[in-house]
Amino acid sequence: MINLKNKKILIIGCGAIGGAAAEILNELGANVVISDKDELVLDKILSNLDKRQHHKVVFDVRQVDQIKNFIKKVVSVDGLKLDGLVYAVDKNLTASLMDTSLELLQNVMMVNFFAFIEVIKAFIGEEVYNPNSSIVAVSSYASLGADKGQIAYGASKAAMDNSMSAIAKEIYHKGIRINSTRPAIVQSDKQLSEREKELVAMMQTGPIDPKILAQQIAFLLSDASSGVYGRHFDVRGYLV
Repeated sequence: MINLKNKKILIIGCGAIGGAAAEILNELGANVVISDKDELVLDKILSNLDKRQHHKVVFDVRQVDQIKNFIKKVVSVDGLKLDGLVYAVDKNLTASLMDTSLELLQNVMMVNFFAFIEVIKAFIGEEVYNPNSSIVAVSSYASLGADKGQIAYGASKAAMDNSMSAIAKEIYHKGIRINSTRPAIVQSDKQLSEREKELVAMMQTGPIDPKILAQQIAFLLSDASSGVYGRHFDVRGYLV
């Protein structure tokens, strides 16, 4: 049984998946710190949570030189160390090959990979985490085979995925695990493109409910997954 009671979990990126994760973790008794660059998004999520020790910290991960201070601030909001981290920030910019500029590549890689690495480096610092902590990254099925227009996005998620095996081996002695969830098309408010509709048809399951991913994230944060290190959990229906 998943038990996260009184665990302090930081969720960075509060879109559909991060928001759903906050609600599930709240139901499982965790105390969450939610972070996003949009304060209105954070306030909306907080309004749906129990009135426990939940906190918000507005931050844009593109400020990579401030990430260490940001993590320190997260710890200082209640003086308690972290038991888990969810990196659910997702920058998905599509462009044809000829329109994939250096600026676009840097923009996507900065959010999906460079900042991700800096966050982990800050998380594993002294006085930040408790023993038996867990990190969960939200990757994408695009990392396995990017679709047309996903040159930057697929590359950034592939970089994230590829780094995790090395990271898992390096942080094991600290008592920290790292794994990822790797979804295909996720249910959201935005209208699907024609290509996304084709992919959903191949999945045969419909777009993935963020609550399902949130439950997977909760499992990976909990002691129930204590033997899992550096793994990617695909959620793609019958899409091959």
